[in-house]
Amino acid sequence: MTSLYDAIAELARGGYLPGMFEHAFMIRGLIAALIIGPVLGGMGTLVVTKKLSFFTQTVGHASLTGVALGLLFGEPIDGTYAGLYGFCLIMALLMTWVKRRTRFSSDTVIGVVLAQILGLGIVLLVAVTKQFNIHQVEAILFGSLITLSDKDIAVLAVTAVVASIVAYRLFNRTMLVSFNPVLAKARGIPEVWVEYLFITVMTAVVVASLKLIGALLVLVLIVVPAAGAQNIAGNLRQFFYLSMVFSTASTLLGLVLSGVWPVPTGGAIVLVGAVIFYATLILRQLTGRAGARQGEL
Repeated sequence: MTSLYDAIAELARGGYLPGMFEHAFMIRGLIAALIIGPVLGGMGTLVVTKKLSFFTQTVGHASLTGVALGLLFGEPIDGTYAGLYGFCLIMALLMTWVKRRTRFSSDTVIGVVLAQILGLGIVLLVAVTKQFNIHQVEAILFGSLITLSDKDIAVLAVTAVVASIVAYRLFNRTMLVSFNPVLAKARGIPEVWVEYLFITVMTAVVVASLKLIGALLVLVLIVVPAAGAQNIAGNLRQFFYLSMVFSTASTLLGLVLSGVWPVPTGGAIVLVGAVIFYATLILRQLTGRAGARQGEL
């Protein structure tokens, strides 16, 4: 990693990159943004299509409870991976299991689980603050360049590679299950296993992105670029690639803004994403295109 940092810093000193990228924490943020952008953009097309937007928000809220659990069980403040990944994955699978075995709508199931997560999180945070300063864990809420470490980048890179491979194999099947479950069943697609595997991969990607984006804002970066792409996309291929482009542009420009002004990285990224969304909405109106509705791509 040191040689990569030196190479990027040299580009910044040579004027090929903004001067802020001479610093190691900004370089780590740049690498994370280049990984997160395309992965969350591509994942966002599936999340929007399957109407799982608030599902991802619940996973984000579960992260704070997971961090608190990790700290209470002795994990270091900068590496609560077992508590974070373990609790978020359990909650994601629990929501999926409850949804499949009840007649409740998805938003009702999400609301029930979210209430439980928030209640447990409040109790655990009170216990955690007796041992740690609450500001030590606030980066999980809002994202922070300063807290990114080489280990976080490595975890993010591995997660992104695995998620990309699984998503590549599952993309067409997931879309077919979402649009036409009867046809998917007729073709022998194991709908249950496809859904559980997708939920597992999506949860891993969301959790791996928290250090840069923050739990409160990760939903927006997944949904907003995909929604912006949906405004102007004419087919599924355009929808997928435009979402990746918008998500990557949001992360990179937001990273630069957070380096110029002392604002949380996640907030800057989300604001850029919002600008892109409204720009595509205006473009759609000016060009007179109706745009594709959800489920029509």
